[in-house]
Amino acid sequence: MNDAAASKPPARVEPARGYRWLVLVACSLAMFGNYYVFDALYPVTPLLEKTFGFTGEQVGLLDTAYNVAALLTLIAGGVLIDRLGTARSAVLFGAIGAAGSVLIALGPVLVPRAPAYGMLAGRFVLGVGSESFIVAATTVIGRWFKGKEISFALAIQLLIARLGSYAADWSPNMESLFRSWQPPLLLAAGLGVAWLLFAIVYASLEAHAARRYGMARAGATDKLVWGDLVRFDRAYWWVVGLCVCFYATIFPFRTFANLFLTDYHGVSNDTAGSLKSVLPLLSMIGMPIFGYVVDRIGKRALLMAIGSALLVPPFLLMTYTSLPLQLSMAMLGLAFALVPAVLWPAVTYLVPDARLGSAYALMTFCQQVGWAAMSWGMGRVKDAAGASAAHPAGWVPVMWMLALLASAGFAFSFLLWRAERGPAAHGLEAASGRRAA
Repeated sequence: MNDAAASKPPARVEPARGYRWLVLVACSLAMFGNYYVFDALYPVTPLLEKTFGFTGEQVGLLDTAYNVAALLTLIAGGVLIDRLGTARSAVLFGAIGAAGSVLIALGPVLVPRAPAYGMLAGRFVLGVGSESFIVAATTVIGRWFKGKEISFALAIQLLIARLGSYAADWSPNMESLFRSWQPPLLLAAGLGVAWLLFAIVYASLEAHAARRYGMARAGATDKLVWGDLVRFDRAYWWVVGLCVCFYATIFPFRTFANLFLTDYHGVSNDTAGSLKSVLPLLSMIGMPIFGYVVDRIGKRALLMAIGSALLVPPFLLMTYTSLPLQLSMAMLGLAFALVPAVLWPAVTYLVPDARLGSAYALMTFCQQVGWAAMSWGMGRVKDAAGASAAHPAGWVPVMWMLALLASAGFAFSFLLWRAERGPAAHGLEAASGRRAA
């Protein structure tokens, strides 16, 4: 044995594959509570309109308050995550999110003269905790799962998280729960506490791995350095553009879907919830399948283009045709499965590991700006057009807003796909080839 071999440090013991999947499950169950708390508000919006006289703009502002808080969190939260570590930050942001869920359920009672402001405060607190927790959880999966497992692992995480959305969409079927506005939100508050408990479980697993496997840095995200935020490849920015357009279409639509379906198509609130639940249902089924496939065949840019193209027609079909609403919801659900299954893992191929946390934080920051503006804008347009059950035509300009933004998302995915086919090949597939090499 030569001196170099003798001086070589012993190889670090890696956690067993089962341990990594246990970390994934703990993070994902925390995300389940996170998603349920966020989506539980929407089936309650018709009851809020009847009980408190909420306007469309006020409903939209419930999203905007969340988005504004998330933006502030993503600017300052990166530093907190960097200093505290992902495990402790997950517990911190889980606790803030749980507090927000309780405040949403109690807000109109605490501020009876201005119930909308009480709920706005709760949504703001929820936004402080929720989005930073998602960034931390996404980065954890990106660093615990390497190579061919990354798309499938992130898809599994989103599958479990969106079970929360699916459960929230189906909650109106519990008729005894929906006799008034507050019981559904109290149930959501209970799941907010569960979110915190699973964040604590995850943090314990992370701490054990740090002691046993020497993985103290595995869960730490990067510090958000302003000078580095614009120093990404063009392909990354195409992905960010698609991310903004895609989520600023899907999430605001989900905010107003119950109202649109009941006003424009005359369905009951529980039927509207069942129709809307097709989106997370197909997403949950499709994401692991698409994640597994893309890990093996690549073609990430092409798959993102196909998924974003599926997002455009449903809004016009629901507005101008008598085709079954299930068809439009199925198209939206397939897009909701395909695009996220490829979009988030793609960042790990375009950005060095040392900047992965900053890249995810920046992309989420941009997403929140678009989402906040679209939710507020849709509420303003709805009110200006007088959209209601008595005047369903007022929903037409709102649906055109969604169709046009979805078209912009397809344009970004097309630019990314075209970059893949150029002679320089500096795009996503070339980057993934370099990472695999």
